[in-house]
Amino acid sequence: MKFSEYIGGVKAGENVLIEHTSLSAYPVLFYLIGKTYGWGRLIMVDVIDSSLPILRWARHAGVELPSGLARIKAGGTSEWGRIILELDPHRDPGIFLTKFEGFIKGYYEEHSGEEMVTVIMNSERLVPIQNNRRGFILILTNFATSFIGNPGRRLFFFVNIDLADGRYVALLEEAFTRVIRIDDKVPRVLKSPNSGEEGKELKLK
Repeated sequence: MKFSEYIGGVKAGENVLIEHTSLSAYPVLFYLIGKTYGWGRLIMVDVIDSSLPILRWARHAGVELPSGLARIKAGGTSEWGRIILELDPHRDPGIFLTKFEGFIKGYYEEHSGEEMVTVIMNSERLVPIQNNRRGFILILTNFATSFIGNPGRRLFFFVNIDLADGRYVALLEEAFTRVIRIDDKVPRVLKSPNSGEEGKELKLK
């Protein structure tokens, strides 16, 4: 089965964890998510310019990403896309997450009926900023899982397992409805509501 066909079966309200490495072809997965659901329905939460490897891949692969893609900028210096909210991840985490939560819920309400797709890029980069505190890892995990079951959206959550705290990854794997890991160029389903899919390799093309 192709990756694009597989994610087409992800139901509204599901959270999909996509584990990748620094060398894997995860930019292709991001591109296929946008192509499958439509760029106009997608919001990217870009943590400290995690999107830059995707932009470089697109440029060198001759793939065009929409310049008006809705983007929440959580730190970093890049100004690409249509920035709908800018946050400072170095501030108190309570302020940071409260501001984000208030905005995103209002955005979903504003676009109710459109089944929005949210892509969060590499939130593991926030953990070292908070000195790898166990309490912050729990707060960040609880925040990510708080959107499970929202019928107005699907969430794809990219995590670089080369860099992420193992406790954070384990908590996300436990909570999310689906887990996909891409090693090199082969995405593989590690967890699914349909147990028969677990272990299945997905094709990029």
